[in-house]
This record gives sequence, C-alpha cells and structure tokens, in this order.
Amino acid sequence: MFCFQCQEAAKGTGCTVKGMCGKEGSTADLQDLLIYNLKGIGVLAKKAKAAGVEMPGSTGNFVAKGLFTTITNANFNDESLNKWILDAQVVKKQLSAAVSDKIGADLPDCATWYSNDVSTFAAKAATVGILATENEDVRSLRELLILGLKGISAYADHAAGQLLPGV
Repeated sequence: MFCFQCQEAAKGTGCTVKGMCGKEGSTADLQDLLIYNLKGIGVLAKKAKAAGVEMPGSTGNFVAKGLFTTITNANFNDESLNKWILDAQVVKKQLSAAVSDKIGADLPDCATWYSNDVSTFAAKAATVGILATENEDVRSLRELLILGLKGISAYADHAAGQLLPGV
C-alpha cells in the first residue's frame, strides 16, 4: 500500500501500512488496480478513435465514474471495488473486440490483462500500484495527472447528477 491523496497522509508523504483515514491496504491496492484497468480502457479507446471507430459515450462515463470511485473516502468497500475491476475488464473486452482488427497487437499490459478470479487481484495490484513506476519524476507527474482527472471526474459526476437526473 502507498496512498498520498489526502491531507491526512502520514508524515505528509503517504500512508504505507494503513491509511490515516482508515483505508485498508487491500482497498488502496484495489483502487490502484482499478485505475490500471481504466488506463487500459483509455489505451484501447485512443487506438480505436485513431482507427476511426466511434466510441460510445458510456465508455467515457464509465471511466469518469471509475476514477471518482477511487477518490479519497468515496469507496472503501473492497467488494464494490472488485466489481468495478471486473466491470472494467468487460469494457476492455468489448472495446478490444470492436477494434481488434484495426489496432494491432502492440498493446500494454493494462489493455490486455484480464482475470475473473478476484483472488488474483491482490498479486496483480502489487505490481501496478503507484510505486511500480521507479522514476520518481515520471511517477510524480503521472500521479498529478491522475489526481487531476479524479477531481474532474468528481465534478462531472456531481454535475451529471444535478443536471441530468437519472443518468
């Protein structure tokens, strides 16, 4: 576990065993794995768009809601996060099937990794979490962008709920 996304972060640097907010390490790991799968959706969607394939709005909505569910204190329920990861893999499979003949085989692991067995999630999460990126400059920039996208997703979710009830 490594989590640094809130003002409660241990010693102002990050929580490594359990979150000061109460978040368990398993939860932080599942959030990292969900983000990893959302990145895979992004990779596939970008390649699909470049190939001229129309992307349904539901794909972007799913990514926004998935990012929002990983924001601090929004979802500490491991069972819910497992479902989000499984659902993200369904979206990846749908995208992949729709564009497999147009995007080639050169895809990163985040776009091709699948497992329906939630018991494998912890092991995979350990390899894709925040600290998996060794270069701290690259890691810092990547996480800054992800935190910004999480914030935008939170605003989008709130706005959609108020402007478009029932959506």
